[in-house]
Amino acid sequence: MTCCTAGTEQGTFEEFAGYWQHLIDGCSEPTFFDSLTWQKLWWSEFGANSELKLLAVRSDSGDIKMIAPLMIDGSEISFLGSTDLVDYHDFLSTDHSAAGSLEAIARAVDEMPGVKSINLQSIPGNSATITKFREFAEKFGWNVEIRQEDVAPRLALPESWDAYLASLRRKDRHELRRKLRRLEAAGEIRQIELTRPDDIDAAMDAFMALLRMSTAGKAEFMTADRERFFRSVAVALAHENATRLAFLEIDGEKVATSLSFVCRDVRYLYNSGYNPAQSSLSAGLLNHAFTIQRSIEEGLRVFDFMRGNESYKYHLGGVDRAVFALTATRQVGS
Repeated sequence: MTCCTAGTEQGTFEEFAGYWQHLIDGCSEPTFFDSLTWQKLWWSEFGANSELKLLAVRSDSGDIKMIAPLMIDGSEISFLGSTDLVDYHDFLSTDHSAAGSLEAIARAVDEMPGVKSINLQSIPGNSATITKFREFAEKFGWNVEIRQEDVAPRLALPESWDAYLASLRRKDRHELRRKLRRLEAAGEIRQIELTRPDDIDAAMDAFMALLRMSTAGKAEFMTADRERFFRSVAVALAHENATRLAFLEIDGEKVATSLSFVCRDVRYLYNSGYNPAQSSLSAGLLNHAFTIQRSIEEGLRVFDFMRGNESYKYHLGGVDRAVFALTATRQVGS
């Protein structure tokens, strides 16, 4: 590890590995994006043209109390990971207000002469980073702008499926029940969920096929490097019991799929696909409904639909949570 500025130091994944999970355990609501496994895999696949900047802040006792997973591309510093694959970003900290640590990170960035702009995307609306980092960046002479970047609907899970149905708007509840009856009349219905690394690895071809056939946009999105990343991270996080790969089958044929990750008591719906030939049966939406049912039975607290305002998320009870971006530029002469 090398000294970066007073109160901070720069290191590698290996040097900070011993502290990483401790910080996640101390976070109020970490996500799977925060995991060391995710960060290392993303960097190994997509970080070739950027400079890694892992910054840490130590407490008075010498323990690391914040890690800032950052990277520099040209004259811009940003969170590690781009919004095409990462829905939520933040600093890792055991201090929920984190004011002192955020000031140290802001000072460290300010003292990087080659950095002219800061681009912190995908910050959840309840994060102290939004207001506190702005305060300290402005203190050091930066022009800061905060804007709402997107919404990320999520669902507070009740204790039972019946309670979930009762929580839906009357029209949505009626439509969901009608679609379930129609699906049940179409043949033998089964939803399977895979969690073991070997099973997930073997089923990723089927997942990719359904994702690509869903829409032209998803087919275009799933480039070779993204597919490679999806496959590696799904299996790697399965070794940590975080991956959930679900398939909806009609008469033994896989017609819809979803890839989710569980962190603590939250299930994050990362990506999904379905066979358009079964769109009249609402196969994609109902696969999500069955996944919500599984999450309730598993005792999870929240089902997070992730970024984007697709209508099905609201039909299934999702409520928007704002996601913000903080951008900053150096003042001329500073």
